[in-house]
Amino acid sequence: MSNLIQIEKNKNILTVRLNRPEKKNALNGEMINELMVLVKDLESDKSTDIVVLKGKGDSFCAGADLCWFRKAADLQNDARIEQLKILSLFLRSWNRLPQTTITVGHGYLYGGALGLLAVSDFVILEQNSHLRLSEVLLGLIPASIAPYLIRRMGFKRSKALMLSAEAFNAQLALAYGLADKIAPAERILEVETNLIENIQRSAPETRRMLKKHLFEIVHSPVSDELIEKSAIALSDSISTDIAQEFINAFSMNQDEQCS
Repeated sequence: MSNLIQIEKNKNILTVRLNRPEKKNALNGEMINELMVLVKDLESDKSTDIVVLKGKGDSFCAGADLCWFRKAADLQNDARIEQLKILSLFLRSWNRLPQTTITVGHGYLYGGALGLLAVSDFVILEQNSHLRLSEVLLGLIPASIAPYLIRRMGFKRSKALMLSAEAFNAQLALAYGLADKIAPAERILEVETNLIENIQRSAPETRRMLKKHLFEIVHSPVSDELIEKSAIALSDSISTDIAQEFINAFSMNQDEQCS
């Protein structure tokens, strides 16, 4: 690896930092490849519960590196498509990580950076952050990130921001549903810590089961098949050691009500 991402593990929390501060952490093929290697490791890593994504320097991420696009433009069409596909593959993989994911953004967040927000379970933004879907200003379209932005903010809002390339702030990102929490710079770590403590009141195994089930049902009509699938998922969760411990403890104190 070329150290375009930095990784730090503290117990069962993994912090990942984008590490191109001189380029405002703009995404290129090499950085995305490093993130993909990490994703492959995380998919089978049961020792990591929460993954926190951050950016080094004065900005979280300025979107995709135009030098990467310039190199892609010189390729034949099929080769260009294959090279650019890696961003979509990474976003899909990060979106479906079994771990609970948190992205902490600050400074400038342009283009593809908003895709990184959209595929995270939780987003914390520094209150003076600057956000923009700037692709159309460059003759480009945000094709790779669009599906996730639409799911996060809705079609109408996402379409308007993509077409206008209008800049917006952290307060609007919160109102649009792209962020979950905002805070001044001096309180960001406190907000992150409190969120992690709140999340970890539940067991990692339970949250993994929940994420898996939610992705299986998110676009499904409430059919007989979905009702069956939901009952199976609930049954599987009831069978876990964690659930059995709580159920049994409750039952011992509520014998009359449960009889």
